[in-house]
Amino acid sequence: MMLSSVAERVYWMSRYLERTENVARLANVHSLLLLDLPGEMEINWYTLISLFNADKLFFEKYDRATEANVMNFLIADRDNPGSLASTFWYVRENVRTSLDLLPDATWEQVNQTHINMNNSMASLTNRHARQNLLRMLLKQCQTMRGIIDGHMSRDHTFRFMQVGKYLERADMTSRILEMTSLLLSKGRSDNLRKYEGILWTNLLQALSARQMYQQRVRSRVKGSDVLPFLMMDGDFPRSLFYTLTATGHYLRQLPDPEIPLVMQQRLVDYLKEQDISSLLPEGQVHTVMDYLQGELGLLHAEIAKTWFHPDRDEQQQSQSQGL
Repeated sequence: MMLSSVAERVYWMSRYLERTENVARLANVHSLLLLDLPGEMEINWYTLISLFNADKLFFEKYDRATEANVMNFLIADRDNPGSLASTFWYVRENVRTSLDLLPDATWEQVNQTHINMNNSMASLTNRHARQNLLRMLLKQCQTMRGIIDGHMSRDHTFRFMQVGKYLERADMTSRILEMTSLLLSKGRSDNLRKYEGILWTNLLQALSARQMYQQRVRSRVKGSDVLPFLMMDGDFPRSLFYTLTATGHYLRQLPDPEIPLVMQQRLVDYLKEQDISSLLPEGQVHTVMDYLQGELGLLHAEIAKTWFHPDRDEQQQSQSQGL
């Protein structure tokens, strides 16, 4: 049986790798979207801050949610534990302390990416350079994930990494789906209604889901189809149903998984109970996603209690990884 501290490191390494990729993609897609939309609209730069529930932390340091401030906060600000600079530093540290468990090429990739990212931070105010940095991070995260998936034995190390990946992915999908509360609001502006198709397409792109959605649905992009696809599709690996089911698949292969499995199954059952057509009215999607995020946090705490540090309280567990 692997040491609990080792299990914790690879779990968090995988979570932060997934988080880095997701934040980079979201920042990239959202930036391109806002450049094509009229200035006055409910979706703006501040929307990115709201998605991460980082309002208080952001305004402790910045007075306005301008493009420059938001991008610096999400990419370079080390005072923000959710910035790309912070999350990838955690990836690097957890890889560095787990070299004997990971494929040799992992360290080379993560260290070179860290160097390239640091060298690019000075040019964040240049949109073209910033987009290049975000695309580089996306590509390198996917390369690292490919190395792990293609070269690791399917042992407990790999399983803890998969649990971390899918939990993080479920959380990010739920946060991005909170944007639908704006898109479905009965009081949304005429501008928002006018660009509705573009905005739903943007939401799909934020989850790398546009192509798979079009193959599955085979119709124009509309909210009544996008929401069920991203919530319940059993074949798309970023849908909520898929990520929660995959989490259970890997939990089941770990020793003594009974309590985390009960909590995971409760999340799946809750999702199945939702009448998606009834979520389309204003506010309902937000309520469901808030509940899921809270339950995912509780599931993480139970995973930590079960396998990582049974004698450490929840607050210390969170602080140990800078949350």
